[in-house]
Amino acid sequence: MSESSRTTASAAVNTLPRPTTYSATLRVLHWLSALCMFIVIPLAWYMTELDRHDPHRVTWFTLHKSIGLTVLLLTVIRIITRLSGTVPALPARIPAMERALAHIGHGLLYLILLGMPISGYLNSYAGGHPVEWFWLFQVPVMASPDRPLAHLAGQTHRLLAWATYALIAGHVLAVAYHQLVQRIDLLGRMTGRATSVPGQK
Repeated sequence: MSESSRTTASAAVNTLPRPTTYSATLRVLHWLSALCMFIVIPLAWYMTELDRHDPHRVTWFTLHKSIGLTVLLLTVIRIITRLSGTVPALPARIPAMERALAHIGHGLLYLILLGMPISGYLNSYAGGHPVEWFWLFQVPVMASPDRPLAHLAGQTHRLLAWATYALIAGHVLAVAYHQLVQRIDLLGRMTGRATSVPGQK
C-alpha cells in the first residue's frame, strides 16, 4: 500500500462516527459490577454489626470477600476492554465543566473499585485470615502476617468505603440530573438503546 493510500485509510478511520452506546461487553461488565456493589455494601454493614462469636460471621465475611474479589476481576477486565476499544463521547450539550467532572468521577470510581478489594485482601492476609473465593478455592497468599500492614490496610479500606458511598451517590445523582433535568439520555448509552448522535436531541 502506498503512503498516500495509508494516509487516506487512516483519515477514513479517524472520521468514522463514534458509537452512541457502550459495547455489549462493557455494558454487561458495568451492570454486573453495579449489582456486586449494591450487594456487598449492605452486606458489609450487616456483617460488621455481628457479634464476634456469631457462628455465621465467618460465612458472611467469606461472601463479602468473594464478591469484593469478583469486583476486582470485573474492573480489571473493564479497564482492559475500555482501553482496547472506542467508547461513546459525552454529548456536546453537556457543559465543559460537567464533562470534566464526569471524567474525573469515572476515573475515581475505577480507582475505588481497584483499591477497595485490594486493601481488603491485604487486611485479611496481613491479619492472618485466609481468603476463599465462594468456598471454591483459597486465593493465593501475597502478603504474610504483618500487624502494621493489616492495620494500615484496614484503615484504608474503611476510608475508601466512605469515598465509595460518595462517588456512587454522585454518579447516580449525576445520571438522574442529566436524564430528568437536562433531558439527555446518558443512561441509554449503558443500556444499549441510545441511537442519536452525541450532541443532538
